[in-house]
Amino acid sequence: MLDDNSEDATASIVEMLTSPTEDPQGRLRVIKGGELPEGWLGKNYACFQLAEAARGQYLLFTDADTSHSVNALTSALAAMYIEDAQLLSFFPLQQTIMFGERLAVPLLQMYTFGLLPVFMVPRSTNPAFSAANGQFMLFNRTAYDQIGGHQAVRGVVLEDVVLARRIKQAGFRLLLPDGRDSMTCRMYRNNYEVWRGFSKNLFAFFNFEVGWLALFLLFNLLVFIGPFFWLLFALVTRQPVSPEWVWLPVAQIVMGAFIRLLHSTRYNFSLLDIFIQPIAIIYMTAIAINSVRWKNETTEWKGRKYRLHS
Repeated sequence: MLDDNSEDATASIVEMLTSPTEDPQGRLRVIKGGELPEGWLGKNYACFQLAEAARGQYLLFTDADTSHSVNALTSALAAMYIEDAQLLSFFPLQQTIMFGERLAVPLLQMYTFGLLPVFMVPRSTNPAFSAANGQFMLFNRTAYDQIGGHQAVRGVVLEDVVLARRIKQAGFRLLLPDGRDSMTCRMYRNNYEVWRGFSKNLFAFFNFEVGWLALFLLFNLLVFIGPFFWLLFALVTRQPVSPEWVWLPVAQIVMGAFIRLLHSTRYNFSLLDIFIQPIAIIYMTAIAINSVRWKNETTEWKGRKYRLHS
């Protein structure tokens, strides 16, 4: 474990767990993180330091806010061995409690598994079909070193996705299995963290390209918000319209709700949150605008100030 200048009792608690009584085999140790160098993001530098200190053939990078099942690691290692893969990553079961979490986090999952061709990730050698989640990334050490590790992505916000692309570019294999039975995570603890966390990452996901982000937002507004405005317009103007011009937007609303229902059932999100889907889309649009605004500004994250893109 690396203590990256934590301000709570995490380091002292882990220090106690390293005692001979708690850890007689000496498997756990705490590393004091160094001062953040120029051009590095905090998490990337922490992972770099851990990789430098590690001596095993496999490197698992996982976040402190995750909880793993007993067989999560052994199952992942077995899958890598059977599939001859050099990187395995998965998306855990996300926990949502605060209102902001319930708005944003399910959309992240829905976009990932509903819009991206995830099934192509292990089947195609094309780096374009790459996805990964920094909450769980298990590397073969040889492949990790060959692609340059976290030093190669030292200033990249979405380092997980870029590392996954580099794995494929180097001719290695990437796996992205379903991790809902292996790990749980609560990414943010309050609505303010949700706003800032998604603002930090959303524009970076589109490689800071305004056109792609605008196209994505337009798609969401037309699909999930547009039908409501159409029906409201017809109701307010009281203009006679043919039945299909009513049933089409109604069918679109039902279809969107059904997609959210399937997704919520599979990933254990509240079914009642299906009814706040339009609010969630508007909230995500506002986050996207703020994410663009942050592009070249100096922002603060986890107590450090840096520019997300320069």
